Order: sequence, then structure tokens, then C-alpha cells
Amino acid sequence: MTEEDWSETKAWMRATRERIGMTQHDAAVLANLTVDMVKKYESEKYRIQPSERMREMLEHYLAEHRRAVAAIVERHRGETRVTLSFSRVSDLPDGLPDWVRAEESVKRRAAAVREAAVLLEAEGVAVDYTYLPEETE
Repeated sequence: MTEEDWSETKAWMRATRERIGMTQHDAAVLANLTVDMVKKYESEKYRIQPSERMREMLEHYLAEHRRAVAAIVERHRGETRVTLSFSRVSDLPDGLPDWVRAEESVKRRAAAVREAAVLLEAEGVAVDYTYLPEETE
């Protein structure tokens, strides 16, 4: 792999991670890497080849993201106005392992909603947004 290929791969990794709402910490946890390694994989400053594990993990979650976006769009296709919801906080209980938190990230769900909204608006659907109510005891 040439250095130019690395540059494209690094840019793809960062853009994909950000597109799917994944933090560098989430990516590190899910690819079984350190956050420092993820930073190096994404940075032009470091001339190291990104790992296959990182690329495969991102491809897996990108496919999952695309399915989630498609499901939202399909659910609302043909409507003239829709309301899409965001959550302010995770509904996960405390004490779960980092990989579970990374898998069920509120940011990842929000990224799918944002991308679906763009696609729906491109189809002429008016999109409103709301936050899901926080649970109260």
C-alpha cells in the first residue's frame, strides 16, 4: 500500500467514524485498540498503515448505520411531514462494559436520524425534530 493509499484510508476512516456518530473512544473500544492508535490511524502526521481490524469494524457499523437510515426513511416514505426524535441521554444502566456503551451509543442513533432527515427532505418531506422525554421516577 502506498502512502497515498494510506492518506485516502485515513480520511475514509475518520469520515466514516464521524458519519456514523462514533467517537474515537467508541472506535477504539469496538476495534480493541487504544484511543491513541485510533488518533494515529486518522492523522496525516503519522505515517502508519491503518489496521485491517479498524477498517472491518467501521465497515460493519457503516452497514448497520445504512440499514438504520433506510428503515427510518422507509417508515416515513410518502408522508408530507414527519417528526423525528432524539434522545438526550442513554437509557443504558450504569456499570455496563465500555463495549456495550459504544455499541448502543446515543450519538450513533442520532447520526442515523440526521442522515435519514436529509434523505427525507430531499424527497420533499417536511421534517420536525423533538427530544424524547427523559424518564422520571
